Amino acid sequence: MSEDVAMTWRDQLRPASFRGVAFKVESHDRSGGRRVEVHEYPLRDKPYPEDMGRKALTYTIEAYVIGKDYITQRDALIEAIDEQGPGTLVHRYYGQIRVQAGEYRVRESNREGGMAKFSITFHEAGDESRPIASIDTRQRVNTQANTAIAATTNNFQQSYSVTGVPGWVTDASQTVLARLDSALTAIDGIDNLIAGSFSLPSQIASKTTGVIAGLSSLSNLNSMRSLWNFGGLFSSVNRTTPSRIRQANNQQAVIDLVERAAIIESARQTTTIQFDSQQDAIAIRDELVDVMDEKMLTADDETYLAMQDLKVAVVRDLTDRAAKLKQLRQYPINDTLPALVIAHQLYQDANRDNEIVSRNRIGHPGFVAGGSLLEVLNA
Repeated sequence: MSEDVAMTWRDQLRPASFRGVAFKVESHDRSGGRRVEVHEYPLRDKPYPEDMGRKALTYTIEAYVIGKDYITQRDALIEAIDEQGPGTLVHRYYGQIRVQAGEYRVRESNREGGMAKFSITFHEAGDESRPIASIDTRQRVNTQANTAIAATTNNFQQSYSVTGVPGWVTDASQTVLARLDSALTAIDGIDNLIAGSFSLPSQIASKTTGVIAGLSSLSNLNSMRSLWNFGGLFSSVNRTTPSRIRQANNQQAVIDLVERAAIIESARQTTTIQFDSQQDAIAIRDELVDVMDEKMLTADDETYLAMQDLKVAVVRDLTDRAAKLKQLRQYPINDTLPALVIAHQLYQDANRDNEIVSRNRIGHPGFVAGGSLLEVLNA
């Protein structure tokens, strides 16, 4: 590899995390050494230092979490530190280490709003002498998704009603459901017939969440994204009379049901995605956190708390899995070359040319233009 693309020390730093929960690092200390017992004898000038073995390493990390969702990040990190038993620390400078979390301090201030600072001590942990239970982060996402779907369904049943209303209000609600049918059909090509088939809120909610769950298992995340903003298909309803208020409430209830169910099932869907790089996993994690934060703003208490727990589970799962993946970096191409030559230069494996072509959307794999800056995986 030429000198101009050699990795610097900054390129070699790892994204820090503990038990899969990410944090930023301001500074760190590592202490260790040998355990020495010094023996001094009467009438002898020279002592005898007896080497009793290596000391356990101790890592003291000055860390912080920051951003509009810093409270979620803070709580997830505290939960990870407080969990019993050793865990995996991805140290920014030393890589993956098995440690036991010790004492920690958290500091927040008005002057530095949107941030929580941690001082955490980790102690080197030896090999396990017996199997211990570990947390299945993917299963936790699925469990929390089930809870969030149940809360979303309950909220819809309390918000949607066509009992004792004029016929045109019922017709308006059916029109909203027909729009939903069209949106779902556009994704999977199947007419699911929610409109006109069901009238009870429980039936509508059950069918809708069931269809969306089925879509998430058959389609990709891009298809599910189209339902995250289902409300964009509708104009607001003027709340001028009791009947208009009911029409508006029903429309919003369907919108909330669809958008929240789609986001919840998208979160569940991430547990089955095989990400290529740390950056890919983190990008999806951050996108889901942002959209969940937005949809939680108008949720009732039960749904808000359920989606909050789901968000924490997603953050932990994707952060944990990202820590085990390769990182992306920029690779400059000076001369026009075939992709397979570049793959050989990078990985000593010309068969990885398709990986470079697809990631960078290269039109012709035989001619990668000189002067390009490619996005590639480390090793």
